Amino acid sequence: MKHLIYFLLFSTVVFSQNYNYAIDEAPKNTVSPLPQIVKNQLEEIEYFNAYLLPISKKATIQSALDEYKSVRLGKGDYSGADIVMKKDYKLYGHPSLTKVSNISIEAGSSGVHLIDLISNAETITFLAGAPITNCVIKSVKHATLTVSNASVANNIFINYSGLINIDCSKSGYFRNNKIIKHQVGTRSNVLVIKGNNTTPSYGNVHLHTNFLTPHGDTSELENLQSATFVGIDAEAWNMGGEGKRAMFYARNIGNLKITDFGGGNGYSAVRTPAYDIDAGNLFIINRSITSSSTDIISPRTNMFTLGGNDPYNRSAIKVTGFDLLGNTSYDKIVKYNGVEQTAKMTNANVITNITNNSILGTEYKPWNRPNWETLPDPLGANWRKERIGKPDSRAYIQNLIDTKGIAELPEGIYYISSTLKLPIDGGSFSPSHGIVGKGTGKTVIVGLTDNFPLISLLSGSNAHFALAYLTLQGGSVGVYSSQDFGWHHLTYQNMKFVVFRDQTYGIQLKQTVGFDNNFLENLGFVNCNIGFFQDPLNPYGNIDTSSFVDKTMFYKNQFINCKTSVSMLATRADNLDAWVDCKFDGGQTAFSLKAVNFPIVANCDFTNFTGKNIASGSISFYNSNFYNNRITGSLLSGISLYMEGCNFLDNVPMFDPIKSNTPNIFVVNSTVTGDATVTPPTSSYGEASIVFVNSTLLSNPTLSKLLVNVKNGVPTIILNTTPKPYPQLLVTQ
Repeated sequence: MKHLIYFLLFSTVVFSQNYNYAIDEAPKNTVSPLPQIVKNQLEEIEYFNAYLLPISKKATIQSALDEYKSVRLGKGDYSGADIVMKKDYKLYGHPSLTKVSNISIEAGSSGVHLIDLISNAETITFLAGAPITNCVIKSVKHATLTVSNASVANNIFINYSGLINIDCSKSGYFRNNKIIKHQVGTRSNVLVIKGNNTTPSYGNVHLHTNFLTPHGDTSELENLQSATFVGIDAEAWNMGGEGKRAMFYARNIGNLKITDFGGGNGYSAVRTPAYDIDAGNLFIINRSITSSSTDIISPRTNMFTLGGNDPYNRSAIKVTGFDLLGNTSYDKIVKYNGVEQTAKMTNANVITNITNNSILGTEYKPWNRPNWETLPDPLGANWRKERIGKPDSRAYIQNLIDTKGIAELPEGIYYISSTLKLPIDGGSFSPSHGIVGKGTGKTVIVGLTDNFPLISLLSGSNAHFALAYLTLQGGSVGVYSSQDFGWHHLTYQNMKFVVFRDQTYGIQLKQTVGFDNNFLENLGFVNCNIGFFQDPLNPYGNIDTSSFVDKTMFYKNQFINCKTSVSMLATRADNLDAWVDCKFDGGQTAFSLKAVNFPIVANCDFTNFTGKNIASGSISFYNSNFYNNRITGSLLSGISLYMEGCNFLDNVPMFDPIKSNTPNIFVVNSTVTGDATVTPPTSSYGEASIVFVNSTLLSNPTLSKLLVNVKNGVPTIILNTTPKPYPQLLVTQ
């Protein structure tokens, strides 16, 4: 009822208004011209070049698309007419998200873009016929993605918040699609993907999935050649007791891979297993999901699992698949069919079976490396001298926020003398307040001094704001979230194309409450002491001062010459945060993490670091590269470290010596240049464990084998075969 009342109030305030999108002229002596011509980033250029359709003409969306192909909407409610997207059509909503009706994508289309849109349980339908390829669906909320016997391949779905229902059980296929950050809750089933034998479905990668309190059954996968899930957080599945199945329910799957598998259903109305899987080959790494029912795999499944807890049952007595368990339940041993392996395996049939089915598999094409643009620097090196004596624009911008909600700033430089106060609101719908410029190279807000935050957020629960297309330079903090102005719980926050320059902290979360289920896209942090700073009460006080960061994704962010890129020393544990396609270049430390569960670093590069460690904390690295670093200690320092498909090219030690607790490290399908061993402790802290799987260790050639277990510094070669490392998670078949 609370959410319904909030929606009714919000829709009355926001969706009923007819906004005038002509940007007001700034008063004279308020905005300073840019001193040089600086270009925006490419995606910004495409956005601003699109035809702007005013809300007064919302009924003509289709004709505008047919004429211009690339259309940009303003904020507000553009629903009322269904839309058909065709080849190379692009529809951009406002950064605050624009409401639209049903959307269909014509068969045979490619290059379709749908970005920053919201609906009320409408549908995005891929139509059956010729294949639909190379489309981008990004930052879309509340729509059901529907594929019914259509052919859909090589598309990317980013920050999708809605049901996904893919039914190719009779014809068509779903192949090599990327689903990056899928979040949905309360409804059921939230993810359905079904294939067929004639035109098989395969190669789809789900990176960062959050199933939040579905009231009934959660997922159903059926008849797929392969599927990969990197990072799943499931909370209180079957919360309403409306379902009977396990949270992750899969039937007739070929190769299934799951990593960083967490959550629990302790307070669900009807408690079912975390998974019930029938697959030919199942690979699970870093599983720590709790359920009151024992998980299930089929008798035929070859199970290969590394780390985490491992209790599961076979669904029948006659078992034909094998169980290969590496340091599960942190027992420091490798077991094959329940027997600890303390020497080389010699049974040729067993070795071939394990090698072909669970370790090597087929080599596929890794995801492309990101193409990071040089971040715009509109003010140049002398910006501090040039700001002296400039007029103060603070009152002008604050008045826009107070009177129009979202301040739409023209091109130019806006110098301010004190903090801008920005309300947060919107719930799961569009925020009413924010600041939107004309691009990171065109609109700049600059502190006249460096002793105040440029933007301070006001109070709100389950709330957010709009911030896009500008550079924030100087001041002490770019965006400051604290309880200075009231209680904070930021959720469903979309922030895009913002560059933070020359600040103590780019984003600071000071003893707020939560920063939950957010998407930070194409942010740049340049010359900051700390780029992203989680600043909780330490030691832990209570939930009101925890500043926890959960299920938040940093997508295509760049951290350039920051002393510390990301500091998240949590006091209430953070869960399933991710950095995807990010660049970390320069500074002393990329990650300083503590009390984090399942942080994921995927397809990122780390270069030119000079501190003791590039990253400290328990972290999972996938398809990430480390090179040109001058580290004085070791590359990584952490208790639980997982890595797959990575290249560590710096000739420095990989891991810190044991000092406390017990390291559990897993190196899979990777190349390591420096020493990859861990020095045993001089006093007893327990037994350290490293499991090497199909990895080349250039400084430890005797351990460059297919499967090695190192227990308290003593290695055991289990599969004495030359490795051939290549990524097997973030790949395209």
